[in-house]
Amino acid sequence: MSSFFAIVISSFLAVAAFQYTLICYMLPKGLSTTARRIIASFVTLGINTIPFLYLRTNHILDQLPWWHRELIVFIYAVFMVASAFSGVLFLIVLLARSTLPKLWPRFEKSKRDFVGNAARTLVGTSFGVLAYGTYHENKLLEISRIALSYKGLHPDLCGFRIVHITDIHAGPFISFESIAKTISMANALKPDLIVLTGDYVNNNPAYVDGCVRILNDLKANAGVFGVYGNHDYYTGIESVRKGFSKTHISMLSHSRNAGKGLEGLLNIIGVDDPVSGWATDARFKDLRTVFGLCEPNQFNLLLSHRPGIFKTCKDRKIQLTLAGHTHGGQVIIPGVGERGFSLARFFVTYTHGLYKSDKDSEVRMYVSRGIGTIIAPTRIFCKPEIVEFTLIRA
Repeated sequence: MSSFFAIVISSFLAVAAFQYTLICYMLPKGLSTTARRIIASFVTLGINTIPFLYLRTNHILDQLPWWHRELIVFIYAVFMVASAFSGVLFLIVLLARSTLPKLWPRFEKSKRDFVGNAARTLVGTSFGVLAYGTYHENKLLEISRIALSYKGLHPDLCGFRIVHITDIHAGPFISFESIAKTISMANALKPDLIVLTGDYVNNNPAYVDGCVRILNDLKANAGVFGVYGNHDYYTGIESVRKGFSKTHISMLSHSRNAGKGLEGLLNIIGVDDPVSGWATDARFKDLRTVFGLCEPNQFNLLLSHRPGIFKTCKDRKIQLTLAGHTHGGQVIIPGVGERGFSLARFFVTYTHGLYKSDKDSEVRMYVSRGIGTIIAPTRIFCKPEIVEFTLIRA
């Protein structure tokens, strides 16, 4: 974790440097260089004191008025990401500034206006797009309905419905009220089974009890089952486990369960998260133990927080794997490939949607876009989702 925090602090300082540079160029050109530097320094320092104000309080945001989250935390997070994105593009602009005068002599006279306007345009556009993703699309929770056909499906499982919820990330970016609405929507579907695939809390153990108490309202005839994700370990796995121990939710860790009334028909397997490799497919340990839990004559349902496990289990007779972790990348560029290009593709193999094994088309995995977010509470062409699967006989 020390390397993780080093990366976080380095990224924070880099973004602050981008903010300072952008502000310097955005200020009116009539100001002196010294005035620009002083103003930019004060604004940058002022903006970045916001997270420290909340770190010094024992309150979680749900105990404070709504505007703390919506008007301060959200805007700060959006501005930080906009600064990072704009800063990278602005570096390209600065490099172009040294090249353009050679290609276009008249540019030398107006380069100050060009650079200043470029900074304002980049920051304004980035902030506007991210604000749209935060205050609009991030709040458009949708239900994705998927029918999956299997040739040898047992008659008692025909029409069986499974609801999948993942990556809630209870914390500063999602309120308990929003989580409760998610649970209400899931219960309204009246599924036979509900499964959860990790990351219930972002990283603050103060949110565990509130989140788990809401999740305990989930209802399904065959039961509610879940596994833990990497953020549950970052939060403090003992605290999270203690919270779930007070609920009716069955948490699986390299173990299995049949579900109520489905003995001999449905085999639910839960795999523990490898924790390491936050932005990679990660390497799973003891998979032989996990695969040893499979039942050849039953419908095997594997729950894994990380979708990278499909690299191995796609060659096994595991009919359906359900995973999360990626959030769909939170930003998807539509029109690229069959599922659009997800930013998560820079880090992991499986980003979102349905995947099939090359060897057996009835061995599938679905990676949900999840409910919550990290880094910034924004989604673009990547709405949060609850997924409902219906099993049918081919």
